[in-house]
Amino acid sequence: LFEVYGGATDINLLAKKMPPLQDAGPQKCLSFSVDGSRFAAGGVDGHLRIMHWPSLRIILDEPKAHKSVLDMDFSLDSEFLATTSTDGSARIWKTEDGVAWTFLTRNSDEKIELCRFSKDGTKPFLFCTVQRGDKALLAVYDISTWNKIGHKRLLRKPASVLSISLDGKYLAM
Repeated sequence: LFEVYGGATDINLLAKKMPPLQDAGPQKCLSFSVDGSRFAAGGVDGHLRIMHWPSLRIILDEPKAHKSVLDMDFSLDSEFLATTSTDGSARIWKTEDGVAWTFLTRNSDEKIELCRFSKDGTKPFLFCTVQRGDKALLAVYDISTWNKIGHKRLLRKPASVLSISLDGKYLAM
């Protein structure tokens, strides 16, 4: 972790110690919540940590959250954290207390890979890239029920990155 400081023409980075991650193995995903109150780290070993920011007080320290964490994203209100695994599963966590809220539903031949919450505040959706055999899909989940409300084939090959614009009008893969 690095602290960024300086002026408009002189940017500096200062390495910061993070005791909760001091002896952790390689981390696949690191994410700050939208409101800046939480920090999450997901390891190659499947270990998931959610902490209060900047105090680093542990909310969740789950060594077996996944086989290996693949991707993660915080909801706009920072209430939820979505995580995906290399085994194709996806979980939703309550960030207030670290409770595993639910698994996202998927067909047996589907692997959920990347996940992003809508960020505009009007569309309560979670977008996920899904691999179904040799088909790459984009699935949409309603975050009030966590039910899948649809999917669409957008690419001819698996997505390697997923991003949603702040106004919610654009999705990049």
